[in-house]
Amino acid sequence: MGDSPGPSVTLKVILAFLLPLMIFIVSLAVFERVLVNTTSTEQIQTALSFVLALLTTFVCVLITRVISK
Repeated sequence: MGDSPGPSVTLKVILAFLLPLMIFIVSLAVFERVLVNTTSTEQIQTALSFVLALLTTFVCVLITRVISK
């Protein structure tokens, strides 16, 4: 792997796979903490934080695509 010719793909791998995964995990934890006193049931809190974390991750992926072009 280290001897392959051509440019390094490390940055692309980080942007394509690791960054969205980390953003999803962090935003899920943040939304869980923020919504703990806002929602009435735990199921609604979990579902809402999951949807918000997906939305945040999707926006970050779109921003990454725009920047990389």
